[in-house]
Amino acid sequence: LEEERTINENRSIESFLSANKWTYTKIDGLYHVVRVSSFGYQVSEGDTVEFNYSGYTLDGKVFDTNDKKVAKIAKLDTIIRSFDTIITVAGKGRLIDGLDDGLLQIREGERATILFSSSYGFGNNAIGSIKPWSPLAYDIELVRVNGPNIQKEKNFIEDLNLTTNGFSEHASGLFYKKILLGSDIEPTINDTIYGWYKGTLPNGTVVDGMSSENKQIILSAESIPVGVRLGFMLTRKTGITDLVLPSYLGFGNKGNRLVEPYQTINYSIRLDSIK
Repeated sequence: LEEERTINENRSIESFLSANKWTYTKIDGLYHVVRVSSFGYQVSEGDTVEFNYSGYTLDGKVFDTNDKKVAKIAKLDTIIRSFDTIITVAGKGRLIDGLDDGLLQIREGERATILFSSSYGFGNNAIGSIKPWSPLAYDIELVRVNGPNIQKEKNFIEDLNLTTNGFSEHASGLFYKKILLGSDIEPTINDTIYGWYKGTLPNGTVVDGMSSENKQIILSAESIPVGVRLGFMLTRKTGITDLVLPSYLGFGNKGNRLVEPYQTINYSIRLDSIK
């Protein structure tokens, strides 16, 4: 019965998403819609997070928020309600499951909507205007995230003195140094290019790259780290650029079989041609 109810609630969520024409990912029963994307660190369990939120049912009725303007429109009590940002430790069960687990899918600076069935919310409980067995949606603005691993990497990058050593910093946090300028044409994310790249750990161990030169590279391919894609878009045709990727532009807070979580990666890239 519970499984059937969850299936029906998820159908309602997917109808809601379709009606809004929102693209989503679904992980562990939670729906995640990126409304405004960000290059920031993704939240890990134990990180301290600061966020703004509005929670509502699928009929659009807001039941809780820390946005005063939204609260007034929803006719919520603005006298007893706090409108400070919420600061909590993620993944520690201090929030309802859907919100607690949903935060782990969001990046610093991102605006997102998290949706989930009542099994992740209030179940068969009636809470204020929320009826029993109600799927819920939360609009989230993740203002800040920090934790020991994030701080450790930030300190490591700071100690590299990259700007002193000729690197420029992109708005995303990517550091880049143009070794060979090349021509005046730079690719876009929708271009197919030919070139080469190699990723190494700070100790020189190769962890990513191409086995031969002048290979086809589709810049929109998700298999290529975000920082490498950005690096190519900052590189002119026939140019060579060195990159330093914070982990959130590389292999993130999970890493892979060669790269540890929160590992800063160095890349060298060359752009031969743009097709």
